[in-house]
Amino acid sequence: MYNKMREILERYLTGQYIIQMNWDNCLRSKEELRMLLSGWEQLTSADTIGDPNNGIGVNPLIKLQIGERRYVLNQDTNRAGVEVFLENTRNGNPWTLSETNRVSNAQNGEHISGLHMYRIN
Repeated sequence: MYNKMREILERYLTGQYIIQMNWDNCLRSKEELRMLLSGWEQLTSADTIGDPNNGIGVNPLIKLQIGERRYVLNQDTNRAGVEVFLENTRNGNPWTLSETNRVSNAQNGEHISGLHMYRIN
């Protein structure tokens, strides 16, 4: 597992930020997403997963495809949101979708402040 995490971090983490992904080089499992976000949390001090100098707002940065399902995390996803998401992941909370296709794993199913993750199909 350590080698897989290192491979993911070498591929997607540059300096303080996660790089822009496309569907050809996207993540392929929830575990890969967990590894990337966990590594970013541990190795950086940035407030957001994406470089704020590259624009803000709705800019899909991380792309995840599991089977036919596609998800994106926007570059303004912040450290607090990632920390809550990872803690909920460690607790085994399932993913839920809001009416706007926003992904959460909060125990109450409500969205996680600072986590801008959406299912797009």
